[in-house]
Amino acid sequence: MSPRALLAVMVGALAAAACLPVWPLSGPYACAPDGTCLDGLTCDDGVCCRPGGAPACPTLPVDGVCPSGAPKRFYRDLDGDGFGAGQPRLFCALPQRESWAPETVVGGRVQLDCDDSDAGLPFNPLARERCNGLDDDCNGEVDEGLTPQTAWYRDLDGDGFGSDAPGDVMMACARPPGFAARAGDCDVMKAQVFPGAPERCDNTDENCNGVVDEPPLVDAESPGVTGSPTVDCADGLGVCQAGGTECRRNAVSQRNELVCIPRTRATTEVCDGLDNDCDGVVDNPPGCGGPTGFLTTPRVQFGSFRAPIPSTSQPSLLPQRCLKGLPTADAQSWFNPTWVGAQAETSTGVPLRHTWFAEAEPGTTWDLSRRAVVQVALRDRSTLGTNLFTTAHFPGPVVTLCGALDTEYLRWSPATNQLSQGGSVRQDLALSGTTAGWTREQSASFNPARVRRVEVTVGPFPVAMPGPFDVKTLSILVSPDAGFPR
Repeated sequence: MSPRALLAVMVGALAAAACLPVWPLSGPYACAPDGTCLDGLTCDDGVCCRPGGAPACPTLPVDGVCPSGAPKRFYRDLDGDGFGAGQPRLFCALPQRESWAPETVVGGRVQLDCDDSDAGLPFNPLARERCNGLDDDCNGEVDEGLTPQTAWYRDLDGDGFGSDAPGDVMMACARPPGFAARAGDCDVMKAQVFPGAPERCDNTDENCNGVVDEPPLVDAESPGVTGSPTVDCADGLGVCQAGGTECRRNAVSQRNELVCIPRTRATTEVCDGLDNDCDGVVDNPPGCGGPTGFLTTPRVQFGSFRAPIPSTSQPSLLPQRCLKGLPTADAQSWFNPTWVGAQAETSTGVPLRHTWFAEAEPGTTWDLSRRAVVQVALRDRSTLGTNLFTTAHFPGPVVTLCGALDTEYLRWSPATNQLSQGGSVRQDLALSGTTAGWTREQSASFNPARVRRVEVTVGPFPVAMPGPFDVKTLSILVSPDAGFPR
């Protein structure tokens, strides 16, 4: 610190401490480091002075007047190139301790610095124009007189693509700041929107091709579209929980939204330790284990029919297939829980076998791989005095499990008749192994994990009635608890 500055600081400190009046100094003294002076003095360009008095201020005018006349306009010159910028200030003389430049007027126009920030790159009215995409000489033109000239496009969002709208195209021999070499930006205010940009599910045309949210999307799966990414998500229940994020349109808002779509659709439940039907329960019936009650389980299909089956040496031996698909099958009445059928044989004497069935809903099967037995429970309600069910004619009932195809079956036939006039039968038939008193027959292709239907077949005995053939009616009650017990 100079002796004058030190003296000014000491005098200021003593005066403040002792409330002394300002000394009548006759010469300028340096301002304190914080730009302050003694009471009554003003810091001007680094010295303490008294505006309009002594010591006189070197640059500040008093009431708009300087000792030498009218004040002059100066501009702050941060880069020291002799040209300033910003708002002008009036001084009586050029300040020495701060960088200012006097106002320069050429042709009636004030010559201001167009870039006053960098002393290493001269930008002022006297600078030489360079091929840099900038206005070096501050005349409002870029790279004028320089070749070659190229079109540049205003790029407000900095994504490398600009606008070719009127007023947004500039000719220069180098890229001007805020401009891009390529046009075609369809939204100059969004950096993620430009030709070739990754498309997203956000109701925006990111790649500027005129189509909104077209696949492949970077934030969603587009099944069947080449280049579509895998976007895992989890939602729902069972095997339907694991899915992929897809872009779907909301029917209410009419906007595209990211939605978790299961990769595995709900199917029929099977006994595999998984929740295949996505209802929140693993290995539940009827898909796994079949219906516990044929008549009490939702979506089980019922019905009855009759079909002509020629007599054989073994009356209970039926065709090696399930009967419902026979072309000669004829639908009979089914009044839940009563099964009604008319006639025991055709007019030509061919026996008519009557069958009741319980079937899984269309397109599904029952997995019985973990079940032990199927339970049959019937009661004869026929009113004719003659017993319609005799062992010599057709021991029954015959129970058949049908697979996905009618040629895939598992069948049980009783050795003796199980029904009698007004009687009932309740029997558990083992799905594996043997059942006492019953003969087991199975096709090689039968799969207990894919059972489509249960058929119960009886063969009533013909009773001669007036006319060409018998007209008896059988009536059998099916028990609601017949099914696959747990």
